[in-house]
Amino acid sequence: MNQAFVLFDRDGTLIEHVHHLVNPDLVEFKQDLAKSLLLLKQAGFKFGIVSNQSVIARGLATSSEVEIINSKITNFLQPLGVTFDFVYYCPHLPTTGCDCRKPDIGLGLKAISEHNLDPAQSYMVGDKESDVLFGKKLGCKTVQLQGNAEKCLYADYHSETLERAAKWILA
Repeated sequence: MNQAFVLFDRDGTLIEHVHHLVNPDLVEFKQDLAKSLLLLKQAGFKFGIVSNQSVIARGLATSSEVEIINSKITNFLQPLGVTFDFVYYCPHLPTTGCDCRKPDIGLGLKAISEHNLDPAQSYMVGDKESDVLFGKKLGCKTVQLQGNAEKCLYADYHSETLERAAKWILA
């Protein structure tokens, strides 16, 4: 059965943006993270994370170190009953030409195959144009959170907060 998901970028979306984040002690959750995901969970959405993590190819962090940061996020939300069906990330440099680095949709196709994600019922939430383009190419509706990146003209909705993004998705 096809599933409705909300896909999230990690840095600048679920947590505050830290350039080339490698230290889990620097993880700072978005203020409205738990409340927003609980609203979406109650509406029946499943969750996934799709993130570009070039810190691995740059030699700044190992896959295990990136997974510690990812676990910090999932462990924070798990006691609230909010779980992620998957956490996918691209470890490559932007110049590698892989199909898994957003805005390419390799990781989205993996989610469709492995988790029955239905793009027509799903949403992509991120802070950068690459997140929005990934969602669009995959066939999802898209939300761009305000952050350090320029406003993307392709987003279906622009939001100042995760909570407003969640309420727009639910409307």
